[in-house]
Amino acid sequence: MGENLYPLIDQLEHEHAAKVTGMLLEMDQTEVLHLLESPDALKSKVSEAMDVLRNVQQQANSPADQLCVLSELWAQPFCQLFC
Repeated sequence: MGENLYPLIDQLEHEHAAKVTGMLLEMDQTEVLHLLESPDALKSKVSEAMDVLRNVQQQANSPADQLCVLSELWAQPFCQLFC
């Protein structure tokens, strides 16, 4: 499913396409399928994911801090953050 999702996300958010794709693939498969079929829903979820990434970057002061915050973020199921 990632092979289909990545090019769509790359068009919306090229710089962070791989990271956002990984985040969205953590969601329920039916929700991901919906994103593939609905450009508006995909755009909304990509925007939410970018908001989370920006918040992480603002909270972290150093590269080591960023890694720790991202590690904690990835440990949470994506749906807890976005659904």
